[in-house]
Amino acid sequence: MIEGIGGPFRRVNAIARNTFLEAARNRAFLGLGIAAMGLVVASLALANLAISDQKARVLTDFGLFAIALLLVVIAVTMGVILVFQEVDRKTFYVVLTKPIRRYEVLAGKLLGLYGVLAIALVGMAAAWLVALRIQGVPLHRDMAPALVLVWMQAAVLTSVALFFSAFATPLMSGVFTVGFYLIGSSLTVLQDHLSARKGALVTEPTARALARAAVFLLPDLGHFHVGKELVLGIPVGWDYVAAAGGYALGWVLLFFSLAVLVFERRDFT
Repeated sequence: MIEGIGGPFRRVNAIARNTFLEAARNRAFLGLGIAAMGLVVASLALANLAISDQKARVLTDFGLFAIALLLVVIAVTMGVILVFQEVDRKTFYVVLTKPIRRYEVLAGKLLGLYGVLAIALVGMAAAWLVALRIQGVPLHRDMAPALVLVWMQAAVLTSVALFFSAFATPLMSGVFTVGFYLIGSSLTVLQDHLSARKGALVTEPTARALARAAVFLLPDLGHFHVGKELVLGIPVGWDYVAAAGGYALGWVLLFFSLAVLVFERRDFT
């Protein structure tokens, strides 16, 4: 019984390690990592152009934004590329002939990508904090929860990319996931327009129906955006992070389950 329970975990862990190493060696990941460091360093130049009393706000806000944006790009790119490469190189054809279930393959891929996101976040966060110290901006404890929330958003988008890559081409998977990110980041705006008394969402029934469907069906990624709170000095408690973590986990499990359903029906013969 113990062996029966441990078997799937060992297989998932092996795939996760392999995925992590493969992604870390991928040129796309290395290029994105260099670009991420460049964006964080660019915040130093922007801070020097800002008014003296706004320097800390600019450096804090732009740095967190750059980290979040590049982590999203890494999540989308890696989530789309890795699965496609496995299919294109026919690696899945070999793996699936072994005593391993398809959901174990996807679980290992997802966990491996989460490890990559964690390493990327640590590297970018370190560069950001160094930039803050160089400019004499004090560090405070709410930066840690903000960075964890950034990772949670990327984790959700990775599961979305994995779902789309289970049945679509890399280009279409990337387009779908980016569109998902843009809409999910704008749900608060959509809700404001839906509650307004005038505007396109009031006069156009089709547009209003689509907006209501987006608000109802898609995750609100705004829950992971706390840049404004960080700049204004509003506390970001770990209780909020825990609640956001539960929210993120629910969506990750949903999209992972959908990816498994699609993947189980895909013919690799």
